[in-house]
Amino acid sequence: RAVFEYEYSYDLPPLDIIFHGYAIGSPVIMLSIERPDGHIIELVRRPISKSDGKKVRVSIGKDTRIESYNFGAKFENLEGNRIEREMVKPTSVLFSEAKEGILVYPSPLKGTYKLIAEIILPGENDEVVDIYFTFSGGVSGWLGTDSSKRDIWSGVVAGVKWALLIGLLTALTAVSVGVTYGVMSAYLGGWKDSLMQRIFELFLGVPLLPVLIVMSAIFKPNIWIMILMMSCFFWVGPVKTVRSMGLQIKEETYIEAAQAFGASSSRIIFKHMIPILIPYAFASMALY
Repeated sequence: RAVFEYEYSYDLPPLDIIFHGYAIGSPVIMLSIERPDGHIIELVRRPISKSDGKKVRVSIGKDTRIESYNFGAKFENLEGNRIEREMVKPTSVLFSEAKEGILVYPSPLKGTYKLIAEIILPGENDEVVDIYFTFSGGVSGWLGTDSSKRDIWSGVVAGVKWALLIGLLTALTAVSVGVTYGVMSAYLGGWKDSLMQRIFELFLGVPLLPVLIVMSAIFKPNIWIMILMMSCFFWVGPVKTVRSMGLQIKEETYIEAAQAFGASSSRIIFKHMIPILIPYAFASMALY
């Protein structure tokens, strides 16, 4: 038997009260609440199937609707008893004065509440350890909470760094490959240009979403695999535009001068052509 005291001094009841514990064997968990006015309400009687350290979670706000309604119905008039059971909020009844209107217009009953957890242990090795209660308040952060009462804003803040990492690395990799590919295709020309354009069109025509789903099923999903897979298909974005710009740059006088001095193709591409396209590359990254 474990007793937890809760000092209630608010105008609104908690959204939920959740029992937590780890069950070993096949115990029976009984939860009840003792109110400041002396009323003791049995809330839950739950047998646990044979388990080995399984976490037990009982939501009083969800699992005690019948018990809360039956307690409130004792003090209601005929009109109040007509309210549907599904419309009653259990915590509102448990933390309200035991008088007429408790189901319809509850008034807060402030004071010390006792949450009582009684455990029946049929077997010698049965036990429930690490017992505690959590109270879900009405003020839940900027974005509220999810179904498990976890703060959504904290999750957003924690996920921003990974979202930025995926976006920046994918954009940097895809644009770098696309710009280099487009410049090389424009400068080399001839059959090499035609071959590179056919490869580009092949990647452009691949349906991205089904391929990503299949590859995610084959490979173990992690952040680096995601970045690699997206980069493999997003690089086609700037190719056409870069190629058209590269064809114009290729005809510039300084490019012809570099060719006359015997500069290699790689030097002309990476030293004289790609630097001119860097502003466009940064603009393309902003679109990813």
